[in-house]
Amino acid sequence: MNIKKVLLFIPPAFTSKREVDINPLPPLGLGYLAAVLERQGIDVKVYDSLIEGWDNRQDIDENTIRIGSSFREIEKVISDFGPDILGVNCLFTKQRENAHKIFEITKRMNKDIVTVAGGAHPTVLPELVLGDPNVDYVVLGEGESTIIDLISAIEGKKNISELDGIGFRENGNIRIIPKTKFIENLDGIPLPAR
Repeated sequence: MNIKKVLLFIPPAFTSKREVDINPLPPLGLGYLAAVLERQGIDVKVYDSLIEGWDNRQDIDENTIRIGSSFREIEKVISDFGPDILGVNCLFTKQRENAHKIFEITKRMNKDIVTVAGGAHPTVLPELVLGDPNVDYVVLGEGESTIIDLISAIEGKKNISELDGIGFRENGNIRIIPKTKFIENLDGIPLPAR
């Protein structure tokens, strides 16, 4: 498989009906990933569902709403862009349902799209995240180097078992390779793609 297009998502978010306790912020983490991918010649799109759908409020129950793009809008973004890899940044366990819904939509649309979970929640609970059959890989911690190595493995240029900070399924079993290598030269990372 030759990876040409990567779509990165900030998912919609749950919050309180009475007092919105989330703040939309620029997706810097995904911006750094996009910059690294662009440097490799990959076409990248970052879609911030929270910002794009800030005025879209969906009742979940008597106390909770979901803010962000509707899942129908998200499906259209996926369809229009046609990614080879789709990644979702899930920072909080409370928000995992929204991230997993994007993975479900993706695999329903095209089972060949490679799905990758990243962020604090998958880093801390990779086995739980990989319990979802719609998630192919989990990137643990800093993803700027790992995503490039993962793409090389998907393309058959590297052995997935030799990567650092990655979770995946092997022979039906979940395998987690701990994060041991960290970025030492921060100046080597390009400025976030915006």
